[in-house]
Amino acid sequence: MFIKITIVALAIFSSGVINAQNSVKWGDMTKQPGRMSTIIADQSGDFYALRYTGGMFGSLTLSSHKDLALSATGKIEMKVEGAKGSFQGARNINGKLFVFLSDIKDGSNTIFMQEYSKDVQPIGTPTKITSYKFEKGKFKGGFDVITSRDHQFFGVIWSIPGKKESADAYGFMIFDNEMNEVSTGAYELPYESKLSSIQQHHLSNTGDYFINVVEYKESEKKIFKSYLDYKASHIYHITPEDMEDYEINLEGKRIEAMNINSDNNGVFTLIGTYGEEKKSGVNGLFHIRLNFDKAEVISEGFQEFGKDFITQDWSDRAKEKAEKKASKGKGEPQLFSYVMRQTEILKDGSIIGSMEQYYVEVVKITDPKTGVTSTTHIYYYNDIVAFKVGTDGEFDWLNKINKLQVSTNDGGYLSSYSRFINDGKLCFIFNDNDKNYDEAGKFIAKEGGGVYSAAYTKKKNVVSIVEMDLDNGEFTRKTFFDRAELSAIAVPKFFNVDYATNTLLLYAQFGKKERFGIMNIND
Repeated sequence: MFIKITIVALAIFSSGVINAQNSVKWGDMTKQPGRMSTIIADQSGDFYALRYTGGMFGSLTLSSHKDLALSATGKIEMKVEGAKGSFQGARNINGKLFVFLSDIKDGSNTIFMQEYSKDVQPIGTPTKITSYKFEKGKFKGGFDVITSRDHQFFGVIWSIPGKKESADAYGFMIFDNEMNEVSTGAYELPYESKLSSIQQHHLSNTGDYFINVVEYKESEKKIFKSYLDYKASHIYHITPEDMEDYEINLEGKRIEAMNINSDNNGVFTLIGTYGEEKKSGVNGLFHIRLNFDKAEVISEGFQEFGKDFITQDWSDRAKEKAEKKASKGKGEPQLFSYVMRQTEILKDGSIIGSMEQYYVEVVKITDPKTGVTSTTHIYYYNDIVAFKVGTDGEFDWLNKINKLQVSTNDGGYLSSYSRFINDGKLCFIFNDNDKNYDEAGKFIAKEGGGVYSAAYTKKKNVVSIVEMDLDNGEFTRKTFFDRAELSAIAVPKFFNVDYATNTLLLYAQFGKKERFGIMNIND
């Protein structure tokens, strides 16, 4: 197996800085009608935005936007059947906007859907989807809404807390985008709640419903599930009549995180990170192509993270410290706290994916005079790891983009990245520090290794773009635009990629003002 792993600290560059005004069409800076929560694409250049207004006890509002300009605003009506409902999400289904609301009453939890017009006004009254009973005094459970990758199906899923000694149960209803019911049912896992955890739900492009479940061994602590108690990972196909189980076997390795993709022929692609049993950290990546109906593995592969790859952006001091630790038998360098962000199958059947180092540090300080304790949450969104699995089932390349984003008590609002494919390139956009670039906008390595942390001041903030060649993983890194040019700060978490219209929607804000941009892409 041949794999290319790029470990040089300095990326390859093309000349010139991208002029954002030549590649992105920006709307005007306008007043925010509320704090942004979610952007929901409608059609090319048009979209809805879900927002919070009024502080802690405020309300949810919707706004519609046409040609990057605000066209209408409206308040989400939270009432269902004369009672106050709880917001469960909003989805664009077959060109129509729906808001999902739930209501707990008389020992039942019920979910409704409410259609909204283009000018974000409710159409008719909420329609009841389903409900379930729960035991008085017990946890009431909850609903979620999932969609298939091609947006042709959506599902409502819910948890039903167990009664006394019985196991928790779950229910589902699957619909096509014409609102026709495809399947419905309830099921229980064959494990106690303390010995299992549903990691993700997957709705295929054929309307089939799957779940990924991690099974744990009995623990002496019996409080928290952890890597020490890992036993197995399963995929269940849930139907109204049955639960079909497939146990994922990684030859004794522990699955740390995993993403699921599927095609229209029952072929699943599982990609994730693995580690050693009863040890923290991750050792590498794995992928499995699986014919679920036949329970047959079509192909599988593993790629270990080498020491040079792990430490490529470490300072000399950090490397020396790691060497001393390893020489004392205290473990080799490891990647840690990486979250699998996205994986997708390209048109030729190859697979690309990316993950990001993310963790939260909680600092508590108690004033010895007053006894009052203050708590600070520090959010870290650091390096990106990107990879590709070729059509032969082998890892073609693995690469790391050095990034450092640290913020306090804000949930990492301006951190992380947006990812999309454009003209044969895997592209990443994120906030950065102009000290990481020269006057021409080319990336320069920090002396001693690593990068400068992202900055958000007018003089230091820049938005960077990384363009990674899909064939070999080599990349360019340069400034895309800076805060002075944009008169706002980009918020990549709200960027919206729509391959149906081949557009990337961008969002930026400054104080209580905002602006939107749109960029044409070619997948």
